[in-house]
Amino acid sequence: MTTAKLAQGTRTQLTGAGNAINSLASGAYVALGTITHNNASKTPLECLIELTVTPGAVAGNKQAVLFAQVSLDGAAFSSGPASGTTTTDEANLVYVGTLPLNSSGAQQRGVFPLSVPNGGVLPFATRLILKNDSGAAFSTSGNDVYSLDVSGDLT
Repeated sequence: MTTAKLAQGTRTQLTGAGNAINSLASGAYVALGTITHNNASKTPLECLIELTVTPGAVAGNKQAVLFAQVSLDGAAFSSGPASGTTTTDEANLVYVGTLPLNSSGAQQRGVFPLSVPNGGVLPFATRLILKNDSGAAFSTSGNDVYSLDVSGDLT
């Protein structure tokens, strides 16, 4: 009988993502960074994203929306907004998840899988995009993004 053995990797901070989120205006998009899943030994089965956001005085939709642009080669990524406030091409982004921000000034944290919105497999690389849909600018600190790979073997 075959047994699947899963192993979690190390929680790794996405370099520069916290600074990118700090003071992000309501209605704005920002690119948080790129995660390359293709690995010389093997591609992970899953990549979990931990998003931490501290909102201002929330109103309206009270949420942060996490999207992705995906790449099959690490160079050409799918389209959609990665900055600014124009929502015209938002539908081209891959929806990853929504972090509710119902409490003004209260840090919120959520964990999101990346394989699920990509049909159960990870692409070569993923560029994470965050949209501030909270009704207020995010705090100047207390924001960050981490990733954690989950690998596995069949024995």
